[in-house]
Order: sequence, then C-alpha cells, then structure tokens
Amino acid sequence: MVGDDKERTRVPVDQVIPVAGRLLSFGVDASGVDRLTVDGLNSIAHLLPKAGGRCGVYELTFADGERYVGQAVDVVARFGAHRKTWTDIVEIAFRRVPRDRLDEVERDQIRWREAAGARLRNVVYTTGRLGASDLDLLVPPSEQRRWLADHQPREIRLADRPDDPVVRRRTRHRFDRLRTDSRFSGELADLIGAYLRATMPALERTELSYWTLSALPGTNAGTYPRLFTISVHALETLYVCHDRRTPRDLQIRLNVDEAVARSQLRTRLWLSSIRAVRANYRIRPGVLGLRFASARAARDALTRAPVIKAARKLNLDLMRKGPALNWKTHCPDLVEHVLSG
Repeated sequence: MVGDDKERTRVPVDQVIPVAGRLLSFGVDASGVDRLTVDGLNSIAHLLPKAGGRCGVYELTFADGERYVGQAVDVVARFGAHRKTWTDIVEIAFRRVPRDRLDEVERDQIRWREAAGARLRNVVYTTGRLGASDLDLLVPPSEQRRWLADHQPREIRLADRPDDPVVRRRTRHRFDRLRTDSRFSGELADLIGAYLRATMPALERTELSYWTLSALPGTNAGTYPRLFTISVHALETLYVCHDRRTPRDLQIRLNVDEAVARSQLRTRLWLSSIRAVRANYRIRPGVLGLRFASARAARDALTRAPVIKAARKLNLDLMRKGPALNWKTHCPDLVEHVLSG
C-alpha cells in the first residue's frame, strides 16, 4: 500500500504504481534518496509519512529540466510552499539528513550539481544557505539578484520604515544611555549608517523582521560587552565590543562571506594585512571576521567593492535562512539616529 512506509521502501526505483488516478514512480535508491514523481500534486504528505522522517535535503526537478536544491525540517510543508510558487515541478528527490547536517549536505549537493553542469533555479548564488524563503514575499527574487550583483549604496526613505511602538518604548532607555556614552562617537554612528546603506537589501522593508540594530545589548556582558550590534537572523554581522577589563579599548568586528571576500587577488593581499580570521559559526559556515581598531579603518573597508559584496552575500543568505531572532532588542531610535545624519 502507498501509505505503508515499510512496503514503500521495498519498491524498486523504476517500479511504477498507480496512485489517485496517476502514475507515480518512487522508491529508495542506493544512496537512500526517495524519488517521487509529483507532476500535478499539491501535496506529498501521503508519499512521505511522518513516521519515516521528513527532515532532510531535497532537489526539485522542473518541466524545463532546471533543478532547485534546498533543505527542510519538514519537506512536506516545504513542498507545499514551493508548489504555490511553481506549478511546473515534476519530481522531487529527498534524502533524510539529521538537522545538524542540513547545511553541509545541502552545500555538497549544490556543488555537485554545479560541477555536473545542472541549471539551478535557486535565487541566491549557489554557495550559501538556499531553499524557499519568506523573504521572497517581501523582496522579489529578481530584486534580490540585482541587488546582490551590485555594490553601490542606495538612498533610503525613513518614512517607509516599520514602526512598532512597543519595541520603541522597550529600547529607548538603552538608546538614551548609548547616545550619552562618550565612546559612541560620530564616526561610529557614521559607520553604522554606511554599513546599513551598503549591505542590507531593501533596508526599509527588511528592518526589524530580518535585521536588527541593538544598543548596549546584554550579549557576552561578563566578558566582551557590546556597545551596539547589528544582527541578521541569528548572527552578529557588525558589532563593537571591548574587554570588560578595558572598556575604553573598543574593537570593531565585521563579518562577511569568506569566498566572496577572497575572490580577488588585491583583496586577498589587503585581507592578509588586517586582522581577518575565519569564524566558526554553526549557523552559517564560510564566514570571515574582519577586525578593526578604529571606526575610520572600518569605514574605509566599506569603500571596497569586494568587501561590500561579501557583506551583502552573507546578509542575504542569513535573511533567506530566517527572520531576525532578537527583534525584541531592536532600537528604532538608534536606526533613525545613524541614518538621518
């Protein structure tokens, strides 16, 4: 029976069984991959019972031969979301993978497909976290592609920003403390503004939901307290901290995509001259951490096209991974302060 997972796993890959008035070929090949013909189906819940596991990496095949590689904790739910966007999905190949290996296996599958010359329909470059994303509803994929290929900062309209009165009231006291802190210089404010303009897609639309700016957050308060931090999804991408024992010695940290940052020889030489270290973040592999002793040095780095593109790549990958997790500490007053200058 189709609904019997034990019976289904014994069906050869090339065997064809009639289901609900159509022919569906499915099975498990030597690599443990379920291959399902899904042309015309709106759901694959009956083909992949929960008992068999739904967490893993999948590959869609479209009628025109293009592919799409992604990962999902629940592939049935993810397929349903894809079907709303694409009506031409004809097959899905699904491999069960532990949650802690999703990024690794997805990345390997993408690179294997690229090497094989497959045409991938993924929005973001195929060297990051891919898959269906709520971000597509806010920023169309075509806009994401254009923005990612560019490096020019853009003008913003403060009036188009979101306004959550509860969040504003909650964080205003931290903004007031930061604004009167002698360490928070005009150069640091300019740095934040320049970074946001240069590296955040659709800045006004994605604020709060996908990126946040926090004033005096509690992160690492016992060791390396933050003066401020910009976060995308669950990763700090630009922040200023200090050793708790030496509060006047500020350290500026900027995280970017390593592969893009190292893509040009001149930039690689420059990176070797500064404090650039590979960062080991579980949430997103392939991050390069740039360290600066002054706001001016960090600001100069944001005049380099490869650095801007590397920061954009990281930020967009993280946004596609999921929404901002620490939105409750977002400080709208600080955003207005750094962008209105």
